[in-house]
Amino acid sequence: MDPVFDAQYLPMRNLFLREGTEIEVAYTPDGEVDYIYVVGQLLARRRNVERLQQTLPGLRPVERTDLGDLGDRPVPGDLVVLSIDALEGRRLTVPEALDRLDQSLGDANPALHGEEPLATPVHIMHTSKLCAASEPAVPCESPPRPCPPPKAGEGRYPVRLGVCDTGLVRNLNLGLCPWLGGVQGDVDPLGPVLPGELPDIPYDGGHGTFVAGVARCMAPGATVYVGNHFTKSGGELEYVIVSKLEELIAARRPALVNLSAGTYTRNNWPLLSFSDFLERHGGIILVAAAGNDSTNRRFWPAAFPRPSTIAVGALGADHQNLAYFSNYGSWVDVYAPGEGLVNAFATGVYTYQEPPKRPTKQIFTGMARWDGTSFSAPLVAGLIADDVSHSGRSAADAAAHVLGTAQVINGVGPALIP
Repeated sequence: MDPVFDAQYLPMRNLFLREGTEIEVAYTPDGEVDYIYVVGQLLARRRNVERLQQTLPGLRPVERTDLGDLGDRPVPGDLVVLSIDALEGRRLTVPEALDRLDQSLGDANPALHGEEPLATPVHIMHTSKLCAASEPAVPCESPPRPCPPPKAGEGRYPVRLGVCDTGLVRNLNLGLCPWLGGVQGDVDPLGPVLPGELPDIPYDGGHGTFVAGVARCMAPGATVYVGNHFTKSGGELEYVIVSKLEELIAARRPALVNLSAGTYTRNNWPLLSFSDFLERHGGIILVAAAGNDSTNRRFWPAAFPRPSTIAVGALGADHQNLAYFSNYGSWVDVYAPGEGLVNAFATGVYTYQEPPKRPTKQIFTGMARWDGTSFSAPLVAGLIADDVSHSGRSAADAAAHVLGTAQVINGVGPALIP
């Protein structure tokens, strides 16, 4: 592991362990991080369980009561979690079990023919590393101003935007960030109060607030709700995120959802939990971050095709080139500013976790400057929501209209610059 990955992964792993879930890193043959997964478990469709048990005798469904990460929520849709504990005398890891499955299926493996795999790891989705390209910094201006700035005019038509993220910090200073007036959300809990009466800002703290601020600047008339869905240092199990998304949709009925998080997957195959989710929620437009590893490797769920999912990459500060960190490729639908954005953040003391700044402390007073496709995505989600509020179009039609206005930047692709 590299020091930056360690700084982000290890706190997340420890929080999962504290709640009884063991996670691990799968590596490529070259020793690079491939994906993060739950130890001892696979994810599958219920309709495929019998075939999987015939192929890998010993697989068994995990009882709902043993899936503590879900809380009181059901396992969503057609999904089932399978234990591999009884395979090969408990000697196989998840990657080894799936390799054995692939070998047994041979050419009959549906994933080799463009269909979804029969079983996958339970992947860990996260906001950190892959969606925030840097740690937050104090804005250069005093007093700080949002960048991009808020748009004027709220439009005539109501539109709801859901944000699947880390929640909304308590006691926002609306005198400093009035564009967040009326935004609601689950509480993004800060850490203990430190000497000097300022709270500790956790590693992932303020992420959802910043995302909501960027979206609301683009869509001042939108009703925005921010879910606190990534509770383990910015991480969560893929099927738990789907379950929380379904709660958000049922309670808030958003026209579109911003998801500034994701994961890479085994063999780059589609994320099974979101394949199931998108089948059942085809009317929802999901705007998702493309990831921050400067690679063309597909990042999920952003990599699902339009129209249900819109993958957003980041432009650099000059708005003419790809941001140095942004993922890219034919699967990325549009690019938007993602470097040097300024918006609402927590108030408190932040301790830098990544070298070379670690362990420097920085006081924040409600605003931050931040980089990442995490923040390009809500910019696009906000532009779509704003189009709905002014035109009365459906979210799907508004998305098609907004993306149709993108300018093509040579060497980058279609770009939206407010």
